[in-house]
Amino acid sequence: YYYSNFSYSEAIEDLGQVQLENYKELLLRFKSRQTNTLCANPLDTLYEVSRRLLATDYSALALVDEDTDTGSDVIVSVLSIYRILNFMAVNIEDKKELKEHSLYDLDIGTYGNLITATMDVSVIDIIRMFVDNNISVVPILDENGVVLNVFAESDIILLAREGLLDELNIPVSEALALRPDDYPGVHSCSQTDTLYSVLDTIRKTQVQRLIVVDDDIKPVGVVALSDVLRALII
Repeated sequence: YYYSNFSYSEAIEDLGQVQLENYKELLLRFKSRQTNTLCANPLDTLYEVSRRLLATDYSALALVDEDTDTGSDVIVSVLSIYRILNFMAVNIEDKKELKEHSLYDLDIGTYGNLITATMDVSVIDIIRMFVDNNISVVPILDENGVVLNVFAESDIILLAREGLLDELNIPVSEALALRPDDYPGVHSCSQTDTLYSVLDTIRKTQVQRLIVVDDDIKPVGVVALSDVLRALII
């Protein structure tokens, strides 16, 4: 919104006046999304917390307890879907069913009508894809439709660190080059992979999503952490 309607200096000046308490109102001006605070008590069950996260489409929530001295609420931790899945991957004792069923068998992931881009597409155009389609990642393909990389919302943070928020017309190839040397890369899987193997990948790599590819390494779907959690508890 700011990039399309203001100069960079005007946008920075305007955003510089926005306090955190007014951030929810700012979000509602630009797109429809939930802005309620999501929290749970540390004594709630993992099942209850998981259902709450899936119902609200949040990736994490705050664990809030009462301070015994003051009686006020205190955030004691933040619990994410990744941490829940990591716990399950380590502690589920009976892994037989996890090894028997594939992503296809369990209908895990989003398939069809994938939003993709190529290396020459500008960053601002990909950001518009995020906003218009309510997604957080876009697979980047070569001229033959093979997955080369992905551009995620987290990559925008790298642009901010480099002071490039006023240069969002650069091709995505330049933005991807800003990633640190230890960036874990693109994680993919096939529909025939088992739920067990996907959980193992999540545990070992701290991946936030998997790109589902066919035998030609062309994208057919995306598996998000919430998809895996939903398959395990519902």
